[in-house]
Amino acid sequence: MAAPATIDRRRRTVKTGSNILLAVLMVCAMLFAGACTAGEGGENPFVAGAFDKAKIDAAIASADTIKPVEGVTGIIVPHHLLAADLIARGFRAASAGSYDRIVMLAPDHFRAVSGGFGTTRAGFETVYGAVETDTAAVEELAGGNALMEMRGNLSHEHGVVALMPFVKHFFPDTPVVALIAAIDTTPDQWRAMAASLRSVVTEKTLVVQSTDFSHYLPLDQAVLRDQESLGVIAANDPEQVPPLIQPDHLDTKAGLYIQMRLQREIFSSHPVVIANSNSAEYSGIAENTTSYVTAVYLRDAEAGTSLVPDDQRVVYFGGDVLLGRYLTPVLLEEGAREAVTQKILAVTHGRPLIINLEGVILDEPVAGLWDDAHLMLRELAVPVLKDIGVVAASLANNHSRDLGIVGFDETRRILRGAGIIPLEHGKDADTGAVRVTAANYIAGRDSEPALYRNPQDSGAVCNLDAAPPLVAFMHWGREYTSEAGSKERETARVLAGCGVQVIVGAHSHQASVRVDNVPGQAVSMVYSLGNLLFDQSMDKSTSALLEVRVFGSGTVFTRLIGLPNLFRFGNAHMRAETVE
Repeated sequence: MAAPATIDRRRRTVKTGSNILLAVLMVCAMLFAGACTAGEGGENPFVAGAFDKAKIDAAIASADTIKPVEGVTGIIVPHHLLAADLIARGFRAASAGSYDRIVMLAPDHFRAVSGGFGTTRAGFETVYGAVETDTAAVEELAGGNALMEMRGNLSHEHGVVALMPFVKHFFPDTPVVALIAAIDTTPDQWRAMAASLRSVVTEKTLVVQSTDFSHYLPLDQAVLRDQESLGVIAANDPEQVPPLIQPDHLDTKAGLYIQMRLQREIFSSHPVVIANSNSAEYSGIAENTTSYVTAVYLRDAEAGTSLVPDDQRVVYFGGDVLLGRYLTPVLLEEGAREAVTQKILAVTHGRPLIINLEGVILDEPVAGLWDDAHLMLRELAVPVLKDIGVVAASLANNHSRDLGIVGFDETRRILRGAGIIPLEHGKDADTGAVRVTAANYIAGRDSEPALYRNPQDSGAVCNLDAAPPLVAFMHWGREYTSEAGSKERETARVLAGCGVQVIVGAHSHQASVRVDNVPGQAVSMVYSLGNLLFDQSMDKSTSALLEVRVFGSGTVFTRLIGLPNLFRFGNAHMRAETVE
């Protein structure tokens, strides 16, 4: 495989390799211009790979390291068999489930359908045996539906045929409803088809989206388009699909829109992307490429934390942490502390964690402090930070100087001594998977002027010379809010122009419930992660972890994983232990 491409933080250029095989790059020279045709007798040469048993066997074997998870309701996989390993990865992730039927959404590459959607009653032959079509479901879906066109078969369409060996291997007894979408379908038609599919998509249905992403672009441009597509998938909002460009972003906007609608409205599922690759990574030729995404939709977002293949790096961001004050009794009680730390590790699995540290760490107590001082003692705080895998702690907040510059310096010294990076305002640090810059926009005790800036002043970040991917960890906003205000959104827009790929916030004590996109930019934003370990028990104090996955090309995928209020959780554990 070629060396991974890298996104430049300012120009967003990519280090590219040499050329890729022409036969791999194109299904046909004018795929979306209507110059190609194919009948129903299998004239498409790209179908042939689906009958290469050795190739399919090898792809399936390559996915053995993927641990199947329960609760999968949908997958997105490629259909170029160059990326057969990524197809197998998606199907294996879903293989713990038991399904009554599979609904497959694919593009109509060869304009076999006129202005709508096509399906078939015919089954499919594969190297592992026949895949049956759920004819009753097909009849129900097609009956009286002006959007649907019945085809004699779909044996010419590699968007369908390429996936059938994987269906037969992983789900040998599950029938399929195959649906191809004409390339000129409209958003209104997508909405209508999503509504029609409700009659055949049940809680026991697996929705398989067969999609290749950016087409015919040089690798640097493909990476940017992929990042934009990943942002739309992360936002989990189907209405962000229509502005995407077909085929620059993907070959079937209809398929992605319908998948997202079904996942939100029927399953309430959450996406996790477990692969983003490009044809150049398979052959090293980068002038004209196709990109691939493998994604899994899960009812339980936390379940996706076990789906981390070896070809990606993962880091987590947590919200406000104060390991002292009223949280002290929980941390001193061994069982309660263990229960709290295990709740975090159940998500992170010990992977790197970056937090916002709201206060000062000292070796010894200080006499005469006010009752609610944000003071943490080293002998209690450091072991907890180490136990939960903290590799960096932001001090760019309104409490890190509560005890003046002396307390700030002591906190930095203690963190460094524990192998934890102190993140300071306006500086960047390499945390392994990502580089992080921290910025504080909230005034506090003994704040230096440089620590309190107008949100539109982005100099602290824009003047950095930081390698990608760059994450901006912001301390901003209003307390007890979960949505960004106009100032935060304007700040995010400016930061996006500086080459930041992910923007994540703290301070508000209330976690956001979704990942947003910065309009017009390939940048994802989470306004607030709320509290991670903080002594607030009210309902409006909520918590989430942000998972950031970094792929070989330098693209990133972000998703939120909710946590309970760990202060209440720890106290409840203490009470339960007392009762026992």
